[in-house]
Amino acid sequence: DTHLLLTGGMEKILRVYDLNKPDVAPKELDKSPGSVRTVAWLHNDQTILSSCTDTGGVRLWDVRSEKIVQTLETKGPVTSAEVSQDGRFITTADGSSVKFWDANHFGLVKSYDMSFIVESASLEPKSGSKFIAGGEDMWVHVFDFLTGEEITCNKGHHGPVHCVRFAPGGESYASGSEDGTIRIWQLSPPNVDAEEAVDTNGKPKAGAEEIACKIEGFHIAKEEKAGE
Repeated sequence: DTHLLLTGGMEKILRVYDLNKPDVAPKELDKSPGSVRTVAWLHNDQTILSSCTDTGGVRLWDVRSEKIVQTLETKGPVTSAEVSQDGRFITTADGSSVKFWDANHFGLVKSYDMSFIVESASLEPKSGSKFIAGGEDMWVHVFDFLTGEEITCNKGHHGPVHCVRFAPGGESYASGSEDGTIRIWQLSPPNVDAEEAVDTNGKPKAGAEEIACKIEGFHIAKEEKAGE
């Protein structure tokens, strides 16, 4: 309901703020085993997901008891955790792996190994047929959810990509980079099926044309196509 704000950081404390009561001290959950890298709400305001900067796994917190009730095990620290819009999946990134977990029974559904270190991943919210990933190679990749095959690759950042997220409607997605920019990419055409996103040779279509705009500071400037 957008009334609560969840934060985490280096001091190993999760804080829940009531935005309707700005003068009230936040509720604190202070038993994180390490500095907090990611936080997210799961299903309601009584369950929280978090991960640590130097410890593997995603932890499920019961807000009422202020305790960790379950851990989704990963080999490395989880740098991104997202709950899908329909509440079915948890998407995580650790090392060079993107994983999809059942958000109700917490079993591992799919796991894909990438050719690069992944910092962030996001599942397309409407059909769930695609996911995006970005990381140290400075590119933003679009993959088929069922097969893990790469559909397209967007180049434009000049530093590692630390965060990627789909828009709620799935028609576009954003990437935030160490180069100080947020780029917004348009699916072309929006929500096209995977088989329609290849050229006549069966290869993924180039993603350079998908750039919608680039955000630098508070200014939004249209990207110009190459050659213009």
